Amino acid sequence: MFNKYWLPTAISLLILFSINLLIVSSVAPQLLGKQLLSWFVGLLLFALGRQFTVKQLAPLKLHIFIISCLLLLLPIVLNNITRGSRRWIDLGFFTFQPSEIVKPGLMLYLAHSQSLITQLLHLLPVFIIMLQPDLGSALSVLFLLSPLVLYNKKLFKISLLAFLLIILASPLIWTKFIHPYQQKRITNFLNPSSDPLGQGYNVIQSKIAIGSGGFWGKGYKNGSQGQLLFLPEKHTDFIFAATTEELGLLGAFFILFAYFLLIDSLAKKAFSTNDTTQFLFTLGITLQIWMQAFVNIGMNLGILPVTGIPLPFLSVGGSSIISLLFSLGVIYSI
Repeated sequence: MFNKYWLPTAISLLILFSINLLIVSSVAPQLLGKQLLSWFVGLLLFALGRQFTVKQLAPLKLHIFIISCLLLLLPIVLNNITRGSRRWIDLGFFTFQPSEIVKPGLMLYLAHSQSLITQLLHLLPVFIIMLQPDLGSALSVLFLLSPLVLYNKKLFKISLLAFLLIILASPLIWTKFIHPYQQKRITNFLNPSSDPLGQGYNVIQSKIAIGSGGFWGKGYKNGSQGQLLFLPEKHTDFIFAATTEELGLLGAFFILFAYFLLIDSLAKKAFSTNDTTQFLFTLGITLQIWMQAFVNIGMNLGILPVTGIPLPFLSVGGSSIISLLFSLGVIYSI
């Protein structure tokens, strides 16, 4: 049976689902069927996830980790290049992004990791994603370690030391490991007006869309930035800007309220259990949703660099929705 934490979770998902379909039908109606299919498949996997507890899946943790790494390697091996990176696997009838699909499995592996060495093995899939290259997804997958960092004192100290070393080595990292297009994203984040028709264009248009929406918004299909194609990636990276332009500050409030309900209910669910693995898995997924929402909305507002991290349950793309709904199924397992 569902417990008391499920009702606010269900309400938040219903709000996000409604806004998602409304805005997709407005700014990218040709993708509405695909998005509906993603939700349908996600709900099926939610029901499947409810059949397993985190503890029951423990014997499969190593197998899941290996399969996850192999899935991440596939786009590199197949060399399917899209916009300069190899992030996707095209099956013809379905295209998916492995870095999103593997998150529940990697979080399951981490929740059952007892030793520091097995926890640090998580850096392997992060490294593979960097090879694609996909810095945003790599940081997102790395963030799955956050509950263990907070829970494990040794890992916390190592993470703190690694952070300090990264700060000291930042000039070398900038020149050797950050790709030119990623450097441009960061420099234009600091000063979008330096390249208003190039790298700074997306953020400038996003801020215009959000600001022009006012309190009530311009109305369904009446957003000039989204409808007239001034706003790039209006159905993925910048769907928050497209939504705020048409639904206004009121629409943004409902989105933030839905995320608050979802994150609050999941956090309470995590801290209500006495099982360590269930606690770590639930907290990891909770923090992942929070991080993705925070980063995506931040880049829409121009206060964070553009990373390509999807807005949970709103950005068009089945991989993220399917992955998150399956994770919620495991969290609310029977």
